Amino acid sequence: MNDITLKQAFEVFIFDRETFCSEKTVANYKNTIRYFCNFMEQHRELPVKEIMCSTLVKHDLVSYSHWLRGKTLNDGHPFKESGGKLSRRTIRNYCMDLKTFLTYLHQEEFVEDIYTGFKLIRAESKVPVPLSATEVDKIDECFNHKTATGIRNLCIVHLMLDAGLRSHEVRELEMSRIFFDNRQLLINGKGSKQRVVPMGTKLRKYLWTYVNLYRTYSAEGFLLASLEGKPLTDGAIKSIFSRLRKKVGIDRLTPHLLRHTFASCFIVGGGSVEMLRILLGHSSIETTQRYMHIATLYDYQENVYELDPIFFKTYTRIRR
Repeated sequence: MNDITLKQAFEVFIFDRETFCSEKTVANYKNTIRYFCNFMEQHRELPVKEIMCSTLVKHDLVSYSHWLRGKTLNDGHPFKESGGKLSRRTIRNYCMDLKTFLTYLHQEEFVEDIYTGFKLIRAESKVPVPLSATEVDKIDECFNHKTATGIRNLCIVHLMLDAGLRSHEVRELEMSRIFFDNRQLLINGKGSKQRVVPMGTKLRKYLWTYVNLYRTYSAEGFLLASLEGKPLTDGAIKSIFSRLRKKVGIDRLTPHLLRHTFASCFIVGGGSVEMLRILLGHSSIETTQRYMHIATLYDYQENVYELDPIFFKTYTRIRR
């Protein structure tokens, strides 16, 4: 077995991920694996460049999981206020990333198989409550349709709500992939997998207005940008939703909740799970089936938000 330091192992692993993972995925690995490295420095009282991978044992993983349970949320973050504890889902995700890291090191013969048999913490089973039509109206009223920022942010919301896009898919949507005449969007999803999503009348109106009346920077490249013409960052999207949550008083409002609402409304409207899988860009039908339970609960609610009829041309739409 080859022996390298934990610092070297971290660098080798990140270099390997950069060859095929997206920038966002690589950045996530850098953050989560760095947490483990920081823990090991405290645990061993040695700098990470002196900790040899051959000395890692299963007890280190158990101790790390216990350390995460006691870690303060946003501790040391330069902008966010610290307080509270990490959620069980977050701890589980950190440990899953660690498993990926250690599995790679084991395959490269840098460590023994120390992960097998390590028990992951169970994540909370939270059911997201989709937005009602009234809540959507309340959100829309926050935007000034006659300003560049207002109509841009309205487009961001409805690309997620009326087309089911992920946050990064919204940021990376290019002008060349918007087809107003065909009422379609060509989306680059996870793993660079492309899919076509219909463009409803309301979304088409918002996008057309933004592109033709308020988008003053270069017509090439990404659809959405700052007023200076720079691409929107993940931080910018989070900032928009942070302000929006405070303004409308809907604490559960996140980009992914809009996607959840789209999925639930599609099922309630009469769409099939397989078609929803394609529209959402899921590789596995099992992932999409999670929305069936949410949609069932949503169907009993009054004031359900309705998607554009373009999604139900081949289905019998449920009338209320």
